[in-house]
Amino acid sequence: MRSLFVFLALAGLMLAQEVVVRGTVTGSGRTPQSGIEVRVQPGSQSARSNERGEYEIRGLKPGSYLITATGRGYIPWQETVQVEGSSMSVSIQLNTVQTAVEVREAVDDFLAVTSVSVTKSPQNLIDLPYAVQVIPKALLESRAIQDIKDLYRNISGVTDSPYSGMTMRGFTQREVLFNGVRGNPYGSLENDINDAGFSTSQGRLSNIEFVEVLKGPAAVLFGAGEPGGVVNFVTRKPRMSPAAEASFRLGSFRQRAGHVDVTGPLWRAKNLFYRAAWFQEDRRVFRYNAGNENSHFASGLSWKFREATSLGFEYEYIDQNLPGHRLRGIPVNSAGINLTNREWSAAEPTDFSALQARVFQTRLDHAFTSTFRTDATFRFLNFDRPERYHEPRGLNADGRTMRREFRNQYRANQDWSLTQNAYQRWSPKGLGTHNLVFGFEAVRQDWLGRYGTNREVERGGPVPGIDLFAPIYGRGNGDRYPAPVLSTQTIQSGRTGVFVQDQIEILPRWQVLLGGRWERFADDGLAPSPVSFRTTAWTGRLGTVYRVLPRLSLFGSLSNSFIRPPALAQTPSANGPHQPETGRQIEGGAKSELSRGRVLLTASAFRIDKKNVLRPDPAFGPTGANFAAVLPVGEVRSQGLEFDATGRVTRDFSVVVNYAYLDSTIRQDRFVPAAVGQPMPNAARHAFGLFARYEIPRTGTAISIGNESRGRRVEPYAAIAAAGYRIWDFGLFQRLGQRLELRFQLDNAFDRTYATASLFAARAGNWPGAPRTATVSLHFRTPSK
Repeated sequence: MRSLFVFLALAGLMLAQEVVVRGTVTGSGRTPQSGIEVRVQPGSQSARSNERGEYEIRGLKPGSYLITATGRGYIPWQETVQVEGSSMSVSIQLNTVQTAVEVREAVDDFLAVTSVSVTKSPQNLIDLPYAVQVIPKALLESRAIQDIKDLYRNISGVTDSPYSGMTMRGFTQREVLFNGVRGNPYGSLENDINDAGFSTSQGRLSNIEFVEVLKGPAAVLFGAGEPGGVVNFVTRKPRMSPAAEASFRLGSFRQRAGHVDVTGPLWRAKNLFYRAAWFQEDRRVFRYNAGNENSHFASGLSWKFREATSLGFEYEYIDQNLPGHRLRGIPVNSAGINLTNREWSAAEPTDFSALQARVFQTRLDHAFTSTFRTDATFRFLNFDRPERYHEPRGLNADGRTMRREFRNQYRANQDWSLTQNAYQRWSPKGLGTHNLVFGFEAVRQDWLGRYGTNREVERGGPVPGIDLFAPIYGRGNGDRYPAPVLSTQTIQSGRTGVFVQDQIEILPRWQVLLGGRWERFADDGLAPSPVSFRTTAWTGRLGTVYRVLPRLSLFGSLSNSFIRPPALAQTPSANGPHQPETGRQIEGGAKSELSRGRVLLTASAFRIDKKNVLRPDPAFGPTGANFAAVLPVGEVRSQGLEFDATGRVTRDFSVVVNYAYLDSTIRQDRFVPAAVGQPMPNAARHAFGLFARYEIPRTGTAISIGNESRGRRVEPYAAIAAAGYRIWDFGLFQRLGQRLELRFQLDNAFDRTYATASLFAARAGNWPGAPRTATVSLHFRTPSK
């Protein structure tokens, strides 16, 4: 009898600990919204709101949960709540326009199940007929990274490429967006819109809220670009509730860094929100003479002056100084073995690469109805980038003296873009439900470049060589060389485009996507001979998605890409003019929400064929002096498999893991027949990435582990290779109350010597990965309200 009493008491206690969460979902004008999916994480519980907008979720245990609400074309909503008692009410107000951002994700929540910017409409990732990956702020913070290139290990199919470039599905990727529009504040090396992601400046994540990656051709939504995909960086926005955060970091190589970020309502206004932030970083680099100094100011103002209308403003100032740059790699032999230590550099202490950039952006959002809205974004930036550096030109006969020349360069851009998008969700009788997106884009870039060169002593110039094994710095100094003759180039590049895309829900489980885009390009200038180039392009996408099960979908798509030749490569001295590069991709795969919706799995197979591929001319054109010279290679093919899994496996264990198999092949090359059959530059056949974090219960302590593994890569036109590598990182996190957290990070823990990528010639060598690096940081954040 006593046992029965104890059993009933325990059962009653367990039932009493279950909590019911209920509430009402409303939209514009506080009208109830039916058919909205409300979910809790961790866990598998979910509910749909009824015709009165009401929902109810049962069976929850007391604790912290992330509640999300999606559907009917509204901006995805989320909030972290502390569930306690027997029942509690959570009201959900959905927005049809973007205003101040209210980000309350759990600090260990790596899973994002929706996308807005890179799809131009709110979409569940499982319902898209192509692969999209979202890297949320929680993952960026847990990985304790600031360099954009450190993201690549967490994206399947992406490996490193020199400077700020990347190799995406086998193609050197130069398409980078900010807030879904063009305007990269870190500039472009090739100096036109087409190469807006490739820069000798170092992109930083200091002002980034989250990152979206659309894989495969993205021409319909974003215009001409490489067929590998597009990366979109979404900047931080003002929040509706007061918040503040700050950090201070110390680390290896005399690293010192910190930031302050405050946001909230402006004075007592209920519809006006502000944000101001400052980031500062100063550190040495493991290469001789090299350093990194970054200052970054970011601000924002958001005004929701009507229920359905909001206006946002952003301003950024970036000041970057890289002493001892522009760096090249470590000279290697044909097998990719370093000829000297990884710290070696051809740069002198007086060399540098600098950047000053100013960015202004404004965005207007308006919802005509709950199912029809529009947004318009204007983005303007200008930047100046002077560079003075010693360039390695090859070894002398003694096998140890690197010849050098000195380059004095200056680049300046002034860019603006105007982008307008409209989204309409409608259900004509008998024709399914349509998710229609359409809009236009206009972009212009005015560019100025000046170049001067002092030759090496071996060619009668004043620039001395440098020893590979016992370098003596200080004998070379650009201030002591005769002033070189500067050549000037100017380009005015522009593009305009219109697009339309419709994703049709034909049946409850079956959706079809159709899209197309028309673009016009115009380039004019002096490079140094006159440049005038005009062309137009049509691109499209066809896709389908089928929900086999509520948490499993199969997808397939066919799309094409278009890249107009770089403006500077259209002159005779650059082997121009050239025809555009065109590509086509076929892709299929599956997406599944596993572990009761806590983990998102994406698996895809693809094949991309690209024709009239242009590559840098190692001879610098017929004159031997045009760095923009390219050669039309012919045709390449890239095909492979990609796998991504992201989310919380258990309440305390979160993981991001990916693997990619890539078979890339140069199929035609009329200039270098020996390259036919070889892989494309820096395309690894095997690539693996891992990051896992475990929260030790009831301690406030978390530990993390990361891995980056890459197979062998080659640079067939430089006749060099980079060996495969595997590196491990470890992290320790300790919460000190509700406001403070202490973090320790150890990167490349076993101090492996490895190369992240190969450059364009053996004299430029392989780019060395960083040695073991330790950092410790203290973070302050006000609790979420």
